[in-house]
Amino acid sequence: MKLLTLLLPTLALSSSPGEDAAFDTLTSILGDRATSFELVEDKTASPLSFTISPFGEKIKITAESGVSLCAGAYDYLKSNDNLLSWAATGGDSLNLLKPLTPPASPITKQSPYEFVYYNNVCTYGYSGYWWWNWERWERELNLMAMQGINFPLLVLGQEFIWNQVWLDYNLSQSEINDWNAGPAFAAWFYMGNLKGWEGPISLDYQERTRQLQKKILEKARALGMKPVLPSFSGFVPDALAGHLEDSSDIKLSSGWNSYDPVNYVEPTSDLFSNITSSFMSKFCAEFGCEDSDSNYWAADLYNELSPPSADLDYLSSVSNSVYAAMQAVDPNAIWVTQGWMFHSDPEFWQGDQIKAFVTGVSTGKLIVLDLHAEQWPIYKDTDSFYGTPFIFDTIFNFGGRSGMYGRLEQLTNEIAEATEGENTLVGIGVAPEAIETNPISYDLQFDHVFNPTSHDIDNYVEKYVARRYSSSNSALLSAWKLLEKSVYNFTSEENFMQGAPGNIIVERPQWNATQVGCCAEIKDFYDFQDVVDALRFFLEASDDNSELEKESAFRFDVLNTGLQAVTNYAYEVYTSLQQSFESGDKDAFESSVPTFMKCLSLADAILADQPERMLGFWIENARLAGGSDQEKDQMEENARMIVTVWGPNKDASLHEYAFRLWNGLIDTFYSERWSKYFATVTENWENFDQSSFDDKIKDWEWQWNSLKGVELPTTPNGQGLEVAKQIYDFVTQEKKLK
Repeated sequence: MKLLTLLLPTLALSSSPGEDAAFDTLTSILGDRATSFELVEDKTASPLSFTISPFGEKIKITAESGVSLCAGAYDYLKSNDNLLSWAATGGDSLNLLKPLTPPASPITKQSPYEFVYYNNVCTYGYSGYWWWNWERWERELNLMAMQGINFPLLVLGQEFIWNQVWLDYNLSQSEINDWNAGPAFAAWFYMGNLKGWEGPISLDYQERTRQLQKKILEKARALGMKPVLPSFSGFVPDALAGHLEDSSDIKLSSGWNSYDPVNYVEPTSDLFSNITSSFMSKFCAEFGCEDSDSNYWAADLYNELSPPSADLDYLSSVSNSVYAAMQAVDPNAIWVTQGWMFHSDPEFWQGDQIKAFVTGVSTGKLIVLDLHAEQWPIYKDTDSFYGTPFIFDTIFNFGGRSGMYGRLEQLTNEIAEATEGENTLVGIGVAPEAIETNPISYDLQFDHVFNPTSHDIDNYVEKYVARRYSSSNSALLSAWKLLEKSVYNFTSEENFMQGAPGNIIVERPQWNATQVGCCAEIKDFYDFQDVVDALRFFLEASDDNSELEKESAFRFDVLNTGLQAVTNYAYEVYTSLQQSFESGDKDAFESSVPTFMKCLSLADAILADQPERMLGFWIENARLAGGSDQEKDQMEENARMIVTVWGPNKDASLHEYAFRLWNGLIDTFYSERWSKYFATVTENWENFDQSSFDDKIKDWEWQWNSLKGVELPTTPNGQGLEVAKQIYDFVTQEKKLK
């Protein structure tokens, strides 16, 4: 029992590691108010359950782990109108002025899930995990615990282990360096999609991430989490073949996007088993492998890669061999794999192929992450992966793309259907390619951990508004009701959408734009006026209660809505510009260009109110992850590349895949491109050549990504609300003129 305030010194009892870890988490969030809780870790209690009960003037939480203790405390806080979120999406909304009073009688909640999963390999790149420091990681782990997350993917620091493995195979450090990708692109390096791009990874960086991973795992395990750890997925350096007597088991992958194919080891070979043994043994020696009934290891062999054969016996032998290699090192191993491959390549992965692969492993020894299940649940078409345990996972965001977006009604209905159905569901989770976007979707999903039935979204949104702000009024609720029915109401009819729609501002300039880059469709799926009206209600709420302006959550919501309003209007201006160009009305065209450019200027200005939405903040933190000046420059190039052109060359299809509407990025990159485009169109009115412009702008983009040490704003200017008012006045006046 963790006694948070002592009645008598002699009554103090020793606390458990779970209680200590949970109390540390509560203290980091609540400060001194954490002492309002009495935490009791009871290992006989059911997993992912808690009881909230009175304990004198305290609130007693009894649960089986630190995670469940934290989840119980947060459940109580939510019932008292409190809300937690990332700093980048408004931070915590804690209404702690009034006393935290115990419930009148005990409240017990039991989650129907064994696992609550969190993370995606891609999140490590798109959300900057590669440059996070311990303070930022500790905050994320605290948020995980409060939401009941007990099954996080934690794969940092593995480059240190791989370096030792390849040195044991007599590769030189230079050969290893040639293979390693840069930190921002390590996720796709792990999954065999690329090699060498924007690398290498220095030994100093490997040491820093090694030490960081130790602290991450120590805290996660103290809280009772079951981390999913990295294993061997089969991908090896080009140089390995030259150090083997027999290299016949090394093959060339099918390749990914514009990158050169990566070498892989045939999974059914002894070489695959030996490398697995070397890596897992070294990993366990370095980071520890818990002495428990089950340890969880991630391996993804075919992430957007095609297997060499569709033969059913072969696919079955592959999965069987991969698991056997794991089990040879760790008898308690359970393999965790992403089901994204089944979604991304349905032509190859027919029902028979999926069945052969997942049933090649003994039942209970493989868990499939049904990624994107809120839109494309694979379990429904595969009889629950043919009896294989699976986790219902959502992908709320692809690439970290900016934009207001959600499918609240569809989300709650799909979770409830999976939970209540006859299937092999063992958990739910979120696996976004990037975090720190659209916090309402995350809040809704995690509320299902202990409240798994379908939610009434109207009622949920009303409670969300009450929790998000220190005081509520009709204008705030009116704003959210408009957002609920527009940007947060994408439906099954738009299931082809990969997260937020494309935004015309970030489009590589061209006419007839329908999609940003490869994957983000530009389309008006809702009434743009709803967002403008929501902005008006937010501003009215501020007029009614000026104290709201001091709340970071309110400021974020106003800024977010204002940004969406002005960029939506930019799309309307763009369509007018194209019409003027096609009709040959040069005067109308030239008069509309300043209006479009003002949209970009206002968008850039409103984002200067929040550090996490500033290019300067992103680059500054990336550079801090470097040791030497040379490495700092490398980190900056990684940071620039991943949110713009991606790579590996100027003609690559992944450009703008991870687009961001950020202060500094709009001004120095997107605005510059559009300005150059309009100037070129005007100068070549009768014979404008799009392909010629494309060639020049691609060269310019590449030059922009090679910039180093350019001074960019990193500190918020506090003017966001004023800019939001300017946006509202500008958009409404422009619409009246039309």
